[in-house]
Amino acid sequence: LSSGALSIYSEAATSIVQAGGGIDPDVALANLPYRTLDIDVATASVVKSPALSSSDGGSLEYTEDGILVDNWNGAGDVTFRPYRVREGLRIQREDEEESRGGETRMISELTEEQRQSDASSMAASAMSLEAEKPRRRFFIVCYHLPVMVSKDPISGEWTAVWSESLLAKTCTGSFVSDAHRVGTITTDVPITEADKAALRDLLAKMGCTVLFFDDATRDAHYKGFCKQALWLAFHHVDLLDMRDPAFSLDLDATSGKKPVDGTLFDLRSSWDQRQVWEWWGAFSVVNRTFAVEVAKMVRPEDVVWVHDYHLSLLPQMLGEEERRIQLSRPTKKIFFLHIPFPVSMIFKEMECGPAVLEGMLSADVLGFHSFTDARHFLSCSKRILGLSHDSLEGGLIGVKYKGRTVVVTMSSVSIEPFMVDAVIQLPTAINGEAELRSKHAGRRIIAGLDVAQYLSGVGPKLSIYEKLLDDMPAWKKNIVLVQRCLISGARRLDEARTIREIRSIVNRIRKKHGDAVIDYEEVFGSTLPVDQRLALWKASDCLLNTEVRCGLNLLPLEYVYAQKGSDVPGVIISSEFSEVFSVLNGALRMSPFSTKEAVETIDRALTMGKEDRQGRHLRDIEFVSSASSTQWMQNVLRDLGDQSIDDRREEVQKPLSSEDQSVAEFLAGERDEQFTRLDPKSIISAYKSTSRRVIILDFNGTIVIKEAVDSFLKRDVIGSAGDAPPEAVCQSLAKLCADPQNTVFVVSGDNHQNVGQAIGNIPGLGLAASNGSCFSPPLSDGETMRSWLALDLGVDWDSVKKVALPIMSKFTARTNGSFIKLAHSSIGWSYYSCDPEIGSLQAKYLVVELERELAPYDVRFVNLKGIVEVIPRRLNKGIIVKKILRDIAAREGNAGVDFILCMGDDVSDEKMFTSVFSFVSEMDEDYPNVVPSPPVTQLTEGTLSATQPFLMEPTSVRCRDLTTPMFAFTVAVGKKPTHASQYVNGAEDVADLLVKISTGSTDAFFRREKEGERQLERFSGFSAS
Repeated sequence: LSSGALSIYSEAATSIVQAGGGIDPDVALANLPYRTLDIDVATASVVKSPALSSSDGGSLEYTEDGILVDNWNGAGDVTFRPYRVREGLRIQREDEEESRGGETRMISELTEEQRQSDASSMAASAMSLEAEKPRRRFFIVCYHLPVMVSKDPISGEWTAVWSESLLAKTCTGSFVSDAHRVGTITTDVPITEADKAALRDLLAKMGCTVLFFDDATRDAHYKGFCKQALWLAFHHVDLLDMRDPAFSLDLDATSGKKPVDGTLFDLRSSWDQRQVWEWWGAFSVVNRTFAVEVAKMVRPEDVVWVHDYHLSLLPQMLGEEERRIQLSRPTKKIFFLHIPFPVSMIFKEMECGPAVLEGMLSADVLGFHSFTDARHFLSCSKRILGLSHDSLEGGLIGVKYKGRTVVVTMSSVSIEPFMVDAVIQLPTAINGEAELRSKHAGRRIIAGLDVAQYLSGVGPKLSIYEKLLDDMPAWKKNIVLVQRCLISGARRLDEARTIREIRSIVNRIRKKHGDAVIDYEEVFGSTLPVDQRLALWKASDCLLNTEVRCGLNLLPLEYVYAQKGSDVPGVIISSEFSEVFSVLNGALRMSPFSTKEAVETIDRALTMGKEDRQGRHLRDIEFVSSASSTQWMQNVLRDLGDQSIDDRREEVQKPLSSEDQSVAEFLAGERDEQFTRLDPKSIISAYKSTSRRVIILDFNGTIVIKEAVDSFLKRDVIGSAGDAPPEAVCQSLAKLCADPQNTVFVVSGDNHQNVGQAIGNIPGLGLAASNGSCFSPPLSDGETMRSWLALDLGVDWDSVKKVALPIMSKFTARTNGSFIKLAHSSIGWSYYSCDPEIGSLQAKYLVVELERELAPYDVRFVNLKGIVEVIPRRLNKGIIVKKILRDIAAREGNAGVDFILCMGDDVSDEKMFTSVFSFVSEMDEDYPNVVPSPPVTQLTEGTLSATQPFLMEPTSVRCRDLTTPMFAFTVAVGKKPTHASQYVNGAEDVADLLVKISTGSTDAFFRREKEGERQLERFSGFSAS
């Protein structure tokens, strides 16, 4: 490509980014101008195109080698025409949009002759252009719409203006400004239905859809659950902290009749969360209402950006609504949290915590302002839901959730520089600065602006300031703390308690050091007007921030920008616990809990020289000036674009032609095309038409519904929900085993004692344990005691134990919750009950040490389902599967097998699938041509001995009749790379299939009540309207 082509590509790509938030490769290529060369393959020389040569009228130039000279900037260059055609289509489309149905303006760049000659190419190009498709739209969904509304008391007319918010529409001309916003509004006066209609019409003109809720639901959602449950938990406040009055449940915050039962509601106890259940119901209703309304607006692949914790269930509920209305392709969802995210131990205290996590994880991209919050979220996902994360290409973090990759991103945002530039020149800002300087003439001003809540750290700030005046009396006549406290009313008990504490300390400081050392005011509202803030920033010498646990506070960033152009810029003193400290590089660090250190830091800031101040200011001004909300949104949308590209790569890749594929690629493609979800009808049809049937099932994760392996849970049975399959599954297995035409085996990796205890009482069921190293054939009529037999795999197990057990004991002593499991032909080190992170780490080191010490022995190591196992190298589940199939096929004079169903869920089950294929391929072979199964030894006493015919290898595997149709189904539990030919989604589908097979009807089904459904029913006190 020439430089001209590159510049055109840049313009095309820029327009695509602005239109959709990321470069779509197909769209970018469709908009590229291009030129082709005809090559003579025999001589490898360029051939001039006769059609091109005759049509160019001699305007084109060629080199001596026949290569076309680049004249793309020439108006007569016909090879440039494809791009001009596309440009004509673009201009035509813009004219149609402007005229809104009027007559379409003719494309001026093309003459009538050119238009006729290029009519066919224009039509072809138009069909391939991405721009001709409906444009992807952008929705911003937030609980509080970024608008302020007011009603004229005389005329009754409503007016609305954009608020000072990151999500407000700006005048920067970005594509984000065209987004449609959905949310609620707050009014100072009660509103009627007529007011609601007027507000809907008014805000619709601003590109907003407003939702209204009744007072009880609104208060229970926002003042109840959001502010007194979620807000506390997300700010690292646990139930013990709630014993402080600042964090007690304010049961009077929500409207409605107050229940009185002499318990929780009278004592105001924080331990009983029954009141939270009622609030949770309102929280669910509000999120569901948002989901229903947004689902009515969206089209396939629109982008829906959900903001903050008030709507943390919305991504999941919106997905459910989209499936309900059968949207052809789901929307792309972003969820961004603007407050901190807590550590897992605090999040676990919320009974609804898992539901909140799952709601957030239903988004495609999860955003946080800092890595600390993202790290806490990943830890919660692992410890509560058992989800692990991986690093993705491009520096992103991915969490696998329900077959999807959820991208976790960190992106900080700054202020709107154009807004500050405009306000800082207002007379109110200039005069405000002058008034503050005059009021505190001769003193250096320490600025402070905080919400009057406990976690804002105003109390520690005042105590530090008091200590500074006590220890360094020389500053008494030279400094003043100008502190403004905002009282928003969002957390009344917290604010009341904090204000009492602040006033007490302020009065104490004034009594000790005089009124001139502190200028304290309380402001009702959630923010101080921007002109007053800028006046305070410009007049001050430093900003003191002592936040304890807060989200990203933009006020210090605004302070940095307000110092731009100052000869001696102010300095920021920031709490190391604040989120803004991780953003600013020039701020001085201090801990509000270390009074001595904080006092020394303030003294250092006040005595700092001019050059040091300027240097610290320069470290931050570039980021503060460039990271506007528009840029921040584009960064997050870019991450969404990267996530979408990864999804497309995972979902489908365009196949190469058969000539360009290797044999492996061709076979892999054929396998993927055949890998489909299992249809129960095909199984039942094959089952009914056959008479020598073998069903082989894995245990944990297949017939036993598996829990998340990595979750921080204490369980006796590894990876399973309980110690046995559901009752419906046991009944279905009993019916299948009762049919003499069936042989049913369950193959497990657990030891034979646990497997026998769980399902050993099912008559006619064969069992295999320890990954097939030992097994118990089905009991015949009249037999009551199971016999367990073992495969001799040629390993001196006593010698292996002498080496392995001391190493495992060492790791057990160092890892709390781990233990050693001894089974036939395996030694296991279980870390399932350990902390998931330290357990996984120790397991990796254990495998390394075992591999080194056990190198002389014929063993291998398996690390699955929270356990490290040492097993014989030859051992796998495929050995017992092939032995079972060979025995059944050899019965009745080598009658063979005409139906095989093999199902499993993890890597250890892959050998079962390949053994089925191997057995099918060897059915017409003589015995000397196949590898025999290992010899069998007696493991436990019983009614069956090792000399029974079942245990003897047949003299031939050649079947009597190969003309009878044979059905072999290998089924993986979960869609993933596998040797199986089909899949089901989960263990519930396995249970459902067994119920259908045992009853012989596709109308029968299995239903397991999910924990989430019980939890939702338990918490819900409201119903959606």
